[in-house]
Amino acid sequence: MVAVLQAAAALAGVLVMARCAAGAARLVRQPPVIGEIALGLVLVPVLTAVAGPRVTTGLLPPDATGYLHTIGVSGLALYLAGAGHTVRPRRSEVTPRSYAWLLTGSLAPGLVAGVFLAAWVLWRDLPLERGAAPPAALVLLLAAAFAVTAVPVLVRILTDRGLLESTEGRLSVLTAVSIDALTWLILTGALVAAAGDGGWLGHAVAVIVGGALAVVPLRLVLRRKAVSALCARWPAAAGAVLGAVAVAAALATERAGLTAIYGAVLVGLAVPWDGGEGPWARSVRAVARIGRLLVPVFFVTTGLALGTKGPSGFSWATLALALLLAFVAKVAGGWAGARAAGLPTGPALRIGVLMNTRGLTEIAVLQAGVSAAILTPGLFLVLALMALITTAATGPLLSLVESRYGRSAGSPFPESEELLSHDDA
Repeated sequence: MVAVLQAAAALAGVLVMARCAAGAARLVRQPPVIGEIALGLVLVPVLTAVAGPRVTTGLLPPDATGYLHTIGVSGLALYLAGAGHTVRPRRSEVTPRSYAWLLTGSLAPGLVAGVFLAAWVLWRDLPLERGAAPPAALVLLLAAAFAVTAVPVLVRILTDRGLLESTEGRLSVLTAVSIDALTWLILTGALVAAAGDGGWLGHAVAVIVGGALAVVPLRLVLRRKAVSALCARWPAAAGAVLGAVAVAAALATERAGLTAIYGAVLVGLAVPWDGGEGPWARSVRAVARIGRLLVPVFFVTTGLALGTKGPSGFSWATLALALLLAFVAKVAGGWAGARAAGLPTGPALRIGVLMNTRGLTEIAVLQAGVSAAILTPGLFLVLALMALITTAATGPLLSLVESRYGRSAGSPFPESEELLSHDDA
């Protein structure tokens, strides 16, 4: 009971601080989510540095932190279930071939950039930066870190800028979700290389394939006329059931060793599309509004998991190289893939900039690397700063693109009979 009360007090404090952090971000012309991310990254280190680790654990004891983590993941699941329903491509927006180009351009250069930075670290061979992990584990971990695009932060930025339902918004989130699933497979490979347990990789593949297959019967059930009629008659109950399923799916995929993002987005994709104004759309929007309120809790609890390790082995040269590789790989790679997919220059640049949003999904990848002793504290700090800087640059770069090419307006793709499946019924 004491832990529940502590968690409730901490939740209220986190939500108040998140509002303040979002307001501070707006003052410097950043999306509010940047303030929430910064809050999550600096909360524990600042509290620890000012008052000592005992004060931190006193304010947020392990039992209360566990409750907060569940609340944060639940909020993320609700929010991303709404995003998964909203961002599916509309008819004539993208073909399978175009989607393949988008995914390749947004993923492959990031993988190459990570391999390049791993080669730099291995070549320098500085013990405090390099650590003692097997080279294969370091290469795979850095490839995953540079390839990732943070779905939660990307969706928040798109929402804040009114771009979530634009073509570029829908395609960027769809691409980011695919990248996220592949990134966690690569991360699993890094953990296998570090620990020597090949069973992990097969387990991750089974979870991803099983989750994708589970969407099919769920979608068939939700599309039945009787179920849709029940949703129209009792929208609050339908939203509650939908939210419970999204939270359960998110927690299940997280406890299976992958990311909660995957399960939540799959549930959103399973909900039938009813034109954006039907009963399902209204229920999904209600669920997403509650999730959006709680997403800052996810950011903060992820920041709590970072610990208070010192920055031994930090290198300014490595940071500069990491930033250069990160921007070139994602912005230029995303732009090239979008151009190959048939988008004009303006929308293609927007996709490239959006793919450079890393945020706390990358931090989660990095934390796994630290826990497995693949990353040293110094190299972790380099990559964490890279994640924050590239994410903070998304808003200004989008504004720059919009000043040159204007805002998104309708589908930039020509009409096509070959569709990436989307059922408008």
